[in-house]
Amino acid sequence: MKVLIVSHNVFSKTESMGKTLEGYFKDFDSNELAQFYIHSQIPTSKICKNYYRITDKDAIKSILGFKAGKVFTENDIRTSRNDSRTDIGVTASIYQRARKRTPLVYLARNLWWKLSHWNNKALQKWLDEFEPDCVFFASGDYAFMYDIARKIAVSRDIPLYVSCMDDYYFYNKNSDSLLGRFQHKIFIKTVNRTMSYAKKIFCICDKMSADYSQLFKKKCITIHTPTSISDIAPGKDDEKTRKICYLGNLGYQRDKQLIEIGRVLRERNFNPNHIDVYSSESRQEILGGMIENNGIVFHGSVGSKEVQDLMKNSLAVIHTESFDKKIRQCVKYSVSTKIADSLSSGTCIFAYGPEEIASISYLKQSNAAICCVKSDDLETKLCELINDCGVRKKVIGNALGLARKNHLPERTPKIIRKEIFYQEQ
Repeated sequence: MKVLIVSHNVFSKTESMGKTLEGYFKDFDSNELAQFYIHSQIPTSKICKNYYRITDKDAIKSILGFKAGKVFTENDIRTSRNDSRTDIGVTASIYQRARKRTPLVYLARNLWWKLSHWNNKALQKWLDEFEPDCVFFASGDYAFMYDIARKIAVSRDIPLYVSCMDDYYFYNKNSDSLLGRFQHKIFIKTVNRTMSYAKKIFCICDKMSADYSQLFKKKCITIHTPTSISDIAPGKDDEKTRKICYLGNLGYQRDKQLIEIGRVLRERNFNPNHIDVYSSESRQEILGGMIENNGIVFHGSVGSKEVQDLMKNSLAVIHTESFDKKIRQCVKYSVSTKIADSLSSGTCIFAYGPEEIASISYLKQSNAAICCVKSDDLETKLCELINDCGVRKKVIGNALGLARKNHLPERTPKIIRKEIFYQEQ
């Protein structure tokens, strides 16, 4: 069974989407996999040795008659790199602006991909040589990617499987503008065409599976993000450093949540009196708040091995989501890719955010974290985290049990292989 993965990001050991995809397919033979992706990244993982990349820049140039698309083979994989991104200068600046995802950005990007010559002879030659048996599409919020995944599957008369890691269907972040509602309506039409052809849908939590099954009238399967930590065991509390860490994305106002926590730690002179933040974040409007006066020490990005070491050796790791009403709707089904590793680390998780968000609810239901679901309780919960060794020990035990139940590395690839091989009407 040969699987073609269509995604925005390349396989990766460090970056969120790429890391999740690697966990999904880690037990597949590399000869069974090929990946079509569009981000300005180079392969850093040998889980797959056959890549085809066409970037936004390539797509625009193809409209003007230039060749588009680049094949990467085993010799092109750079396993020594921590960061797979290659965009710098003007290209990097454009990507940063596009992250704001305004209706105009959506419409413009979808338009130039529609006009582009992505489906060219070079791609067809690469697909002919690989001969995929199915397409696995890591979905997102741009309509053109749904068209690409569907058209490849339809043209080759092979099944399409869709993986949903965030909600872009019930929630429209630009619903407060006429152009935003128009853009989302076009997007949903494209999504429905793709989902209509899809065989099955993979979702990241049970609530998403239940709701999407009703929405798209398709079989939905929950696949929890697998952990990358191999030795799932509790650490010794007295051997851990007095450090509270946050590792990951600072978007969706997570930076503001961290500042709230950091200020309480600093103002109450807790030990530790700050959060150590590790992130590849580069937006100055966010980095401006990552300062010691806010109880934050910002360290930048680190490699996957160092991430695991930091998790295991810290007093606590933080998971947080915003209380902002609009953002709550946006991340309702969100389950951070760091959750699996945090559960498996043998370190206490401190979760701060609204209970209706899937990730916070998931941790709270199993008592797998010290959860603070109201800002008024923040000081009390931080005091409990720092001073009550017994509570930390109990929470860690629950977290490890949940990790063994849902997040073992071999579990997810087995589910995906089973569902793909079992061709159900």
